[in-house]
Amino acid sequence: MKRNKHEDDISFLGKVLLFFKTRKEKLHDLHFSGRSSQKSEESDKQGEFAEVKLSKAFSVAKKASLSALCILIVIVLVFGSSIISYENIYYMFKDISYVSTFDESRPSTLSYSQPFSKQDFVTFKDGLAVVGDGEIKFFTSTGRTTLTLGSNYTNPKICSSNDYVLIYDQGRNSFSIYNSFVSLFSETLDFPISYADMAPDGSFCIVTKSADYGSVVLIYNNKFKLESQYSKNDYVLSAEMSDNGDNIVVLSLDAQGGNSKASITVLKRGATKPLHTEVLTDVLPYKATFVSNDRIALICSDNASAYDIRGNRKNNFVYPYELLFAEKGNGCYGFVFNKNGVGTDNFVTYFDDNGNLKYSGMVSSRIYDAEILGKYIYLLQDDKVLRIDTTFGMTTSASVPVSDGKLVVFSDGNVAVCTTTTAYFVQFN
Repeated sequence: MKRNKHEDDISFLGKVLLFFKTRKEKLHDLHFSGRSSQKSEESDKQGEFAEVKLSKAFSVAKKASLSALCILIVIVLVFGSSIISYENIYYMFKDISYVSTFDESRPSTLSYSQPFSKQDFVTFKDGLAVVGDGEIKFFTSTGRTTLTLGSNYTNPKICSSNDYVLIYDQGRNSFSIYNSFVSLFSETLDFPISYADMAPDGSFCIVTKSADYGSVVLIYNNKFKLESQYSKNDYVLSAEMSDNGDNIVVLSLDAQGGNSKASITVLKRGATKPLHTEVLTDVLPYKATFVSNDRIALICSDNASAYDIRGNRKNNFVYPYELLFAEKGNGCYGFVFNKNGVGTDNFVTYFDDNGNLKYSGMVSSRIYDAEILGKYIYLLQDDKVLRIDTTFGMTTSASVPVSDGKLVVFSDGNVAVCTTTTAYFVQFN
């Protein structure tokens, strides 16, 4: 088709408008512009003027957005300075820009200087956070160090959320909240801390005591503000948050009078009284933990039970052998038993959140640690990590140059074996 020589005289904005017109309107406009070059020039000027106005509008919108962001930051700093400081704003943006940039591969090892052996490990932003009695150290998924601090903890413990790490010294009075680079919040209580847990959204609970009660559970929101507290005279063994942060399950023990009495109490965030309390007699409980948002696993010395948050027991499992490890996953939990009390004959089980047995099998080797992620059970053995697929019963293994250590499983299914000085990464295809 022959190109009309007058079409080049139409401005860019005119072409955009022309695109949305009907074919008849386009032919009429082109014919009309050919008949009057003066009107075409006026149309060009109008188009150029519209383009300038559009460009100015975008510039104004950009400046308005930046101004609104600055005003928001100033308001937060003025009215929320007890929580967020100028330093925290800086590290918040640094955290976003630095940690969110991931490479495709993990390092083979990570080193951390620990003069003694009391340590705890946790995954954080798909990297590794290490706390010891001499040092705190955070690593990204690619092995970069984002935080190194000295510590004087005697019994350090650590837990994490999507954005924060909570570190406390079990048996002492203080705890701290960190992001990848700096401490955001610290508090020293009147009495020692015996337990703590953190939900993925950053809300957390601290177990301590008071002058009037044997145990107090302090519940904080994800802005580090004390939201509520639950007090009782029993000794609290554990207090754990549900993944959605809505509920807390408290396991306590009363051994007065020679008869043990365990209580499972479910607390609703913001409620004035417990959602439910279940009392059990003549049991030796270890831990109560959420395996899903509305299912709780109670781990005892010789059996385990699944409950809903209203206290209805779904199932019970009596241990066939001596318990070595009890681990939970997302919507599941499992156990490793030793058949003879000593030796290499081990029995491995896996349950869904209702307490239904989904997998069981024998493993003939010494087991040093166990973890669960999804449908997989991970077992640390002599010079290797064994992975069991509980759906099909298939096993795969990957070698590691150490035997003893702590397993840490990342969200991608890869594993770190953490010793006192080095973390060794193991990858499964």
